Amino acid sequence: MKILSFGTIHNKSDLLIPFLRSRLAVIDETSDVEEVLDLVKFYDYDVVLLRIAQDRLGDIDVIRRLRLARTKASIVVLTRSLNEAGRLRVLQAGADDLIVEALSHEEVFMKVQNLVRRSRGFQDNALRIGAVEINMNAKKLYAKGQAVPLTKKEYQIAEILALRKGAVLSKEAILDHLYGGLDEPNPKIIDVFICKIRKKLQMLGVEDFVETNWGRGYMVIDHRSDVNAELNDAYSGEVKVQAVA
Repeated sequence: MKILSFGTIHNKSDLLIPFLRSRLAVIDETSDVEEVLDLVKFYDYDVVLLRIAQDRLGDIDVIRRLRLARTKASIVVLTRSLNEAGRLRVLQAGADDLIVEALSHEEVFMKVQNLVRRSRGFQDNALRIGAVEINMNAKKLYAKGQAVPLTKKEYQIAEILALRKGAVLSKEAILDHLYGGLDEPNPKIIDVFICKIRKKLQMLGVEDFVETNWGRGYMVIDHRSDVNAELNDAYSGEVKVQAVA
């Protein structure tokens, strides 16, 4: 996941961001409203995490401005305490979720991850694409029921592509999701990662998980969806023929 974290109050003892990074989330941080609006224009975030306090309710206006900017990312507001009027303002402004007094960092992570997964069209706990299943909680990938020994970077690439199935991601976009613009290696390293992922999947009999879109990048397609669509079309045509007869 790629997260943009916004908050005007910084607490050095707050370990939420390090915890989210430990769960393989790539995070950009800012306390500047205008920078938030600029960043969502140029980068593909899964979620914008807004940290709002009772004494800074003016920050809620960021939600309204993000919606006016047609931000695709889910918007989650995190607060230690907020009265009912404040909570209603957050929801009325267009937040996708409001987390108040979370008991643990793990709770925040799970709620954010579940929201991201559902917003990308996956209703189950895992990302299932063909014979591949990605368990976002365990950060593991399975092919035909068998665990695939991926490195952290390889897993992140598989998750990034799966969450955006049907969309082509350039090597530069994948790099941004992996490194967040910090110490990024040559884009050709993505070709190496993809090659290794494919070889490990091929050993388990999966040939078609990651596809190359020449000159543009890589993508994941759920071929089962194509088959189901064809079957549905065929069935619908059959029904129509019978109705005419």
